[in-house]
Parts: sequence; structure tokens; C-alpha cells
Amino acid sequence: MDSNIQWYFNPYDQVQPLRQNENPQQYQPIPVVSQPPSNRVCEDIPYPIVHKLLLNDLFDFGYEGAPNIDRLVYHLNNEGRLAEETWRHLLSQAKIIFCQEPNIIFLPRGCTIVGDIHGQYYDL
Repeated sequence: MDSNIQWYFNPYDQVQPLRQNENPQQYQPIPVVSQPPSNRVCEDIPYPIVHKLLLNDLFDFGYEGAPNIDRLVYHLNNEGRLAEETWRHLLSQAKIIFCQEPNIIFLPRGCTIVGDIHGQYYDL
């Protein structure tokens, strides 16, 4: 992906990035329910987590250590979202780790990789 591309994010739902020609002002705020309704169809299904997981909540001993994986898995399994600083930090740390792997092949831009979802490129 070209690092010069400027991504815009929907200010009311930061899960989906906006296209470059979309105006963030065209979106209306999504109402946030402060108290969940009491008449749910499925009473046994828990409500999703409403707060975004912050870096301070994810790391126990500073940002350079390992994240609390149990807390991250619990948060994501319960439909929680990550704060922007959290997912950016996790992706940058993953990039550093992946770049140190000896089995990573760096390819020039403009190449096309064809394969099935299992990554079995040798059978093409």
C-alpha cells in the first residue's frame, strides 16, 4: 500500500475509512444508548462493550512490553473496539516483528501475487 495515501475516517464510526472524495460532514451522528433497553429479544446474549480499549488499559508495564493478550481477546470477542492510538500502536509493533522474520520476502511494487486462500502458491 502506498504510504502517501491520505486516509479519512468517518468521525461517527471509525471502523470504516472514508473514500478520498467523501465529505465527513455528510454523516449524521449515530445515537449512543447510555442505558440498554430492558426488553431484549435474546436476554441471554450480553451487550457489546461500549468503551474503546485504550493503550493504558492494554499494557500493564508500559508500551514497550507485551500487551495483555487475555484482555485484548476478551475485549474483541465481546465486540469491543480499539481506540485509534491502540490499533496504530499494535500494527506498528507487528510490522517491526514481521520485518525481523527471516522468511519474509520483500517484493517491489507493481507485482501481482496469485494464490488461493491457503497460500499454496507452489501449485499454480
